[in-house]
Amino acid sequence: MGKYEKQPVKSFKDLVVNEQIFAPCVWDCRSARAAELSGFKALMLSGGQLAESVAGLPDIGLITADDVVQSTERICNYSSLPLIVDADDGFGDTPLTTYRLIKRLINAGAKGCTLDDTTGIRGWNRWGFAMMNGYKDGDIKHEVVSKEKWLAKIAASLEAAKEADFLVIARTECKLQYGLDEAISRCKAAEAMAEEMGVDIMTLIIGLKTIEEAKVVNEEVKGWKMWPDVMSKNGKPDVDLRDVEPYGFNFVTCHFLEKASMFGMYDYGKHVVVDRNTVYADDHDMGGMPAEDMPKWVDMGLNYWIGIEEEFNDTAKKFTN
Repeated sequence: MGKYEKQPVKSFKDLVVNEQIFAPCVWDCRSARAAELSGFKALMLSGGQLAESVAGLPDIGLITADDVVQSTERICNYSSLPLIVDADDGFGDTPLTTYRLIKRLINAGAKGCTLDDTTGIRGWNRWGFAMMNGYKDGDIKHEVVSKEKWLAKIAASLEAAKEADFLVIARTECKLQYGLDEAISRCKAAEAMAEEMGVDIMTLIIGLKTIEEAKVVNEEVKGWKMWPDVMSKNGKPDVDLRDVEPYGFNFVTCHFLEKASMFGMYDYGKHVVVDRNTVYADDHDMGGMPAEDMPKWVDMGLNYWIGIEEEFNDTAKKFTN
């Protein structure tokens, strides 16, 4: 039978101990499959891409905890790569909602999550454009909750993760309005809390842009650190990942699959509309891919599932009078 069997999922903690992990943002089983076949070692479930996928909405804080948990379960049941989940602000004002959410994500199969200090009015589309176009710290009035309120949620997350193979990533967005010093202060407090509780933690400061900032953060924040989504401008990456790795940034994410998938669907779609048949799509070589490799990209493990169905039926025949 065909062999697409889900392999045991590696511990994300074990991965980041040994190397810098570069992970794409995904939103469903198909995008997770593309990431796995491309050679990535971990996945990030993007809140923004999930919002667009399940509800056709921009990333402005409109998806729900149930949307996140259900999508986590689907991807984790399918993919062999460890999944880190964008858990936003925990989807509630009380740390109890955060505690329950983390338990649900663990049960769904996630290997970690980011938990941020935003308010319910949040999302990339509210401030990301300005960030990519040369804003200065303080230019964006991006409200965050108090340090105490955020730390209460971090405490709830760490407690929920105590007995699990699950890494909490304490994510602060306060730099966008209040500067790097406040962001570092929050990360150090989260690290101290995790140390006292005996739980692993990683920190993430949204808005880091330069190697100089990476050095400053590393001097104060000693543990595992995540670099915000790597991007580019004018044909050049905003940072070379090899440059930030020595400063403890051993997890980095990126967005590209959403553009890739939309272009592919557009390209095929325009030909099918004009031709009024599927010859272009059926015969397309996917950029020169060998014919024997194509099924891995399109059948989502069909041969494996048909094969085990046959085995089940054969087993049943043995016990049929």
